[in-house]
Amino acid sequence: MNFIERKNIGLISLAIIIIAAAFWAGCIVIPANTPVRIGVLLPVTGDIDLKEPLEWAKDNINREGGIGRRPVELVYKDTRNGNVTLLAQELLDDPTIYIVIGPPTSDQVYSLAPEFIARNKILISPVTTSGDIIRAFGKKEYFWRTCQGDVAQVKMILSILKGKGAKKVALLTENTTWGNTFYDWTGFFSTEYGLELTSIRQFDQGSSSLESDVADALKTNPDYIIAICGPPDAATIKRAIDKSGTPAKLFLADASVSPVLIQSLGAAAEGLEGTSPTADPTTGFTVAYQETFGHPPTDYAAPAYDALLLAAYTTARQDASLFESPADSIRKVIYGNGPLKGWDAQESHETLALIRAGETPSISGASGPLDYDTEFGVDPLVTYYSHWIVEEGDFRTVEIIGSAKSDVNSAAGESAARTKASVGFMSFVPSGSDTYVPAVTKNDFQAVIVGPSGGWENYRHQADALSVYTLLRENGVSDDNIILMVYDDVPTAPENSLKGDIHNIPNGKNIRLGADMDYAGSQVTAATLKNVLTGTKTASTPVVIESNASTDVFVYIASHGTQGGIVFRSDELFTTDDFTNVTDSMNKNRQYRQLIFVVDICFGESIAMNATAPGLLYLTGAAYNEPSLGAVYDMEIKQWLSDEFTSQVMSLLRSNRDITFRQLYPAAYEKVTGSHVRMITTGNVSIDQPVMEFLKS
Repeated sequence: MNFIERKNIGLISLAIIIIAAAFWAGCIVIPANTPVRIGVLLPVTGDIDLKEPLEWAKDNINREGGIGRRPVELVYKDTRNGNVTLLAQELLDDPTIYIVIGPPTSDQVYSLAPEFIARNKILISPVTTSGDIIRAFGKKEYFWRTCQGDVAQVKMILSILKGKGAKKVALLTENTTWGNTFYDWTGFFSTEYGLELTSIRQFDQGSSSLESDVADALKTNPDYIIAICGPPDAATIKRAIDKSGTPAKLFLADASVSPVLIQSLGAAAEGLEGTSPTADPTTGFTVAYQETFGHPPTDYAAPAYDALLLAAYTTARQDASLFESPADSIRKVIYGNGPLKGWDAQESHETLALIRAGETPSISGASGPLDYDTEFGVDPLVTYYSHWIVEEGDFRTVEIIGSAKSDVNSAAGESAARTKASVGFMSFVPSGSDTYVPAVTKNDFQAVIVGPSGGWENYRHQADALSVYTLLRENGVSDDNIILMVYDDVPTAPENSLKGDIHNIPNGKNIRLGADMDYAGSQVTAATLKNVLTGTKTASTPVVIESNASTDVFVYIASHGTQGGIVFRSDELFTTDDFTNVTDSMNKNRQYRQLIFVVDICFGESIAMNATAPGLLYLTGAAYNEPSLGAVYDMEIKQWLSDEFTSQVMSLLRSNRDITFRQLYPAAYEKVTGSHVRMITTGNVSIDQPVMEFLKS
């Protein structure tokens, strides 16, 4: 082969590499004037008009020359008038679109985001506010939102109420994905703000028992009832409070802001208060919007405008860096550290020019600074909220507050949804002087592991139980020393594409394989657990712990919880009284040397608050007034694989086999997000013993 032939082959190879790299990066060289097509998967008809701010943003960009003389074209898929999954598929299959603004609901994010991430297409949502989203899709780099999750609104509401002198609050929230964020986080931030959460309850929209729920909340004498619901239910709650004659006041969130509420209540609406997201007042967006359209922007107009800015800036970055993936491009845009640029037509034009020239300006949008969680991405760090009041038959803004100004802050560069407990609220801080060594020598070890929740949606509880079982087996504990009680329907669930499999990390090994079940399905009841722990053999409970005063006993439970109860599959409860009675019986009958419980449920502290049996240690992931959170989301099966507390404890035990109970408590406390880890002990427990040393035969 001569030199010319080798050179030609080399040039052809180089051309192929360039084309392939450009294709992989999600971009190709496109002639000027060819439109930049950006998908919109949102409702663009009906009550919420997001088309107006999107069109305004598009026109402002195009008026100043578009993106390198290429006009922006919005490809609308109206979710109000079509099947969202099918509409999303049309955008996924369109090779000219690699950025989509939407979808409109948090449930749709969980369904659709994995599909877009798998296809290397970016989703930017201006309206989804579930607090779980950042934990599910953080670090995935293809899902972002321009409104912060509602964890920030929880903080804002409690900050306002604390400023108004409230001491006690109650929460009533609708049982929806939106309402769940308030349910999950109100207890946590109440503790952080020094407020007493006297009652926490969920209800179905339009529930006939809502007035009864209000009455129960009022019995706890709150200063405020925080209601998270739409206008009809808000009106019902307000009427019930007024009828009661109590001094409690009502505080609402953004979904209640509607003329329907005022029309329904009439004069009774006067004085109602609440919060809703709004634009940063210093950007001038609200004033400019009013001048342009003759009416103020809706709550999510500014985030919608900003979503299109991010899409345009990412496209400009792709033009400047042909070998960069869309994910890398949007990260370069979002984490730019150059000169600060704003949102209007001229500023966005200058931003586009700088980005196309290879620079990385800092960007600010209509809704405020577009600064994002530095590790997880997904969430902006600041959201602005309007604190409003109903006066003279209309909603009037009292003040506009940035979420960064609330009293409780997450660490620098972290969104509100990643807030961890303040060290000052640790419930048990053992000193070095309380070291204890049991007088009786350990001669045996018995473990009981319980995962009583059934159904695909409770995958994480069964996975957590099996992960603890696996840890014990790896630590040398025989199956003869473990009683395993797991509902065990997940491996064969219709939704499980990996039949027979349960794993607790994405693409992890099957931890169900080889597990020796002692009780499964309908056998896993609170009554069974009582018999197992007290050593009571019956026809239905032939396998129980057989222990004595020299036996260390370990119990792990992962399930749902209520205040005062561990939930089993049939809605049967293992209550606080059950816990006290069982542990007292075990002590009376000398069935243990040391008795350690690790319990991962909502309101976990409430189970052991009346414990009296000596030699007991109880470690749980949530205080008596707060739920716990899921962790480790698997996009392939679209399911949570673990709970936050168990995930962190397992990580600590695997990374440090010498960690003691004294050390484990503060270490877990400082790592767990969104709840306050609690440790209760009745004394006569060796907290300086390494945990892994305790967890062995």
